[in-house]
Amino acid sequence: METKMRKYGLLIMMLLAIQLVKAQVTLNLALNSRPQPYLADWAKPINGIMIINYAASPVGGDPNIKIKTTLLDQSGNIIGASNINATRIYTLKQGVNQFTIADALQLQNLNLQDAVQNLLRRTGRLLAGQYQLTVELTNTLGDIVRAKQTRPFFVTAYQLPVLLQPAANAQLDARVAQTVIIFRWTSLTPAPLEMPTYRVQVFEVLPGQTEMQAFRGNRPLLNEQAPKGTTQYVWRPNLPVPDSTANRHLIWTVQTLDFNGQPIPTTDITTQGRSEPATFSIVHPGKNVIKPN
Repeated sequence: METKMRKYGLLIMMLLAIQLVKAQVTLNLALNSRPQPYLADWAKPINGIMIINYAASPVGGDPNIKIKTTLLDQSGNIIGASNINATRIYTLKQGVNQFTIADALQLQNLNLQDAVQNLLRRTGRLLAGQYQLTVELTNTLGDIVRAKQTRPFFVTAYQLPVLLQPAANAQLDARVAQTVIIFRWTSLTPAPLEMPTYRVQVFEVLPGQTEMQAFRGNRPLLNEQAPKGTTQYVWRPNLPVPDSTANRHLIWTVQTLDFNGQPIPTTDITTQGRSEPATFSIVHPGKNVIKPN
């Protein structure tokens, strides 16, 4: 009896060994550490690729897999996980199988926390911060993991441009300003993967208004896009020259837009990508003025 049990034990071990060598599946999740902020764009190669290598042994193997995805926040808390029961079955070919990062993320099959899901529906983005993406390759039942990798990534928190010229509270000579006003500002930092667009906006502060009332409520005198790749805009306003009792008071800002034409996100989403505004005045030549460069 003991001899038979040993034989059965050896047979079971041999069968298990055969199952282990039937096929080898390896995973390489090459995720950009700072991918594009819109999760729907993760199919683009700029965000990385997922490579699955499949090597079947001479005795065969199962080329069918499911991809199980888990999204974690910077504290390691799970904020999203794929529904493994509804996950698509992939049939691997022998050798290298290449997928997009969107295939790894499986956004269409990702069950997210309510707050995360609501933000994603409104903006298409996650909040700025650090995250982890875990991808597991399983059998078709989802109960055996054949390969697994976790990669960290960041959703960037941007520093909006700082306005340089006209400087805050500058006074511009009306004889020059009626012809040309030059606006300058710093670049968005850190630099995004794709070049942003800058839109210059100028509002007039009318009598009886505060500067912020004018900024939030008035129709802009200027609302134009700067040439792509530049941080300068030349305005030829053709404004009437005020007399000594009717100087014009203006407030301006730069709105920074991403490659989709949407405002760059910041910690305060109400800013809509607008930099801290600055005011300047166009004054009569008879007064002391600061002329633009």
